[in-house]
Amino acid sequence: MGSKEDLRHPLFSGPDNIRTEGSEELSKNVSSRVAINSPDQILSNKCETTLKVYKRRWYVLLMFSLFSFTQSAVWNTWGPISSSSKEAFSWSDATIAWLNNWGPVAYVVCGLFFPWLLQVKGLRWAVVPSMFCVFIGTVFRLITSEKVSATILIHIGQFLNGVAGPIGSGAMPTLSSIWFPADERITATAIASSISALGSALPFILGPLLVTDIPPNRNETTTAAPVSTSLSSANHLVLYTMEPGNVTAARIQRERDEIMKYMYYSCGFAGLVFLIILIYFPAKPPHPPCLSASVEREKYWSGLWSLRSKKYFVLLAVIYSVSIGVINCWSSVLNVNLSSFSFTHVDEDQAGWIGFYATLGSFAGSLLVGRFASLFARQMKLFILVMFILSAGCFTVFALVLVQVIPSSYAILYTSVIGGNTLVNSAVPLIYELGCELAYPTSEGAANGILTYLNNIGGLIFLAVFSFPNVGTMWMNWTAIGSILVCIPMILVLKGQFNRLEVDEQVTVQKSVE
Repeated sequence: MGSKEDLRHPLFSGPDNIRTEGSEELSKNVSSRVAINSPDQILSNKCETTLKVYKRRWYVLLMFSLFSFTQSAVWNTWGPISSSSKEAFSWSDATIAWLNNWGPVAYVVCGLFFPWLLQVKGLRWAVVPSMFCVFIGTVFRLITSEKVSATILIHIGQFLNGVAGPIGSGAMPTLSSIWFPADERITATAIASSISALGSALPFILGPLLVTDIPPNRNETTTAAPVSTSLSSANHLVLYTMEPGNVTAARIQRERDEIMKYMYYSCGFAGLVFLIILIYFPAKPPHPPCLSASVEREKYWSGLWSLRSKKYFVLLAVIYSVSIGVINCWSSVLNVNLSSFSFTHVDEDQAGWIGFYATLGSFAGSLLVGRFASLFARQMKLFILVMFILSAGCFTVFALVLVQVIPSSYAILYTSVIGGNTLVNSAVPLIYELGCELAYPTSEGAANGILTYLNNIGGLIFLAVFSFPNVGTMWMNWTAIGSILVCIPMILVLKGQFNRLEVDEQVTVQKSVE
């Protein structure tokens, strides 16, 4: 009979009576030592480990990906419908930016707690409460459409959704390491990352489709009249700042009704995903899929503290936070960016399609690069370097169009934004997996918790700049370029170390059907 599970350690000691019919098994008695100091020490000890790969791993991956998809979609709600939202609720560009910024803010507040929960209690205990926060956040957003109350409740809802971010974006490598064998880890992480990116893409299409942006006629112009609620002193966070002038009440009511309809759809989908995960979402398989998954990781806080001495991991964390932290937030306010340049003739609907195709490109790129990199796992640094260089070129072309050095055309705008986003975001699953390798034997949850924590600090700073008066939008594009260029020298000096992979490569496994 199996012994009682010790929740303090992510070891695979599940009870013997767990049913494993219909699973695909990789089994071999492995002669090895389980220690947490180095791969050599791990392989010098003697114990028997049964390795199995279960078909249900794809269900777990799918449900986690849908959770991450929903969290990303809720986070990116307001940028694609910024024009209509500003008119309906008397918001400003700063309000739209801060609705997105609640994601990084919540991450900074909760970003170290949830990875601890993930390591100590397991995947289920981390995912279920996180998905509940997403669901409750969507509930807050549909309570009322009255301007002041709705604005406050929407801010609260966005914050609650942001609380789920540490697991939604940081637990992908942990799930891969718990449920997938070594030769599928990068692919599994890429699939979860890609579906999460699709969640960010959906609002670019669904938002303008449900909330129509009909240009006002001459009698429906909007005038500015500052009416703000300050959450900080100097450059205050604005809850709402624009009072509609001659815009008709019927037009405003139509926009509010359409936004509320959008909120109901979001809440319904979030509730469905939460219910399915609540009913069945196992924390881990009865047996580990690879040798490194059976190895006890360092305790969370001591492991977290030890990362400071792993210089290449620290360098990778800086690369990820500076580049991806800026680019993801840059993409979320693309409509605000393009609407400032009338000569491009890009309206809210067209900006939505550009954002959608850019994120769709990230989805496809992550899958292709992740699968290809699985075959050449030790070349992850080279893949990351090439994608960053090409991405910097794309964003440079986009910026030169906006300063009218390069003639503006839809083809150039679409190509530069889609290419830049696809290339840089395709590197994300590789950065996650390389971070786990550099941090090992520190847990995947702690390692990626730090990566995504710093990433959100970068995004928070980027979006906070909108609070400065008359800041404009062109700075966004130069910042996006600089955030990638400054990382290229750091990638060049980065040294790949594959401690976890070396543990798994010591074992030759045989496939059989249980």
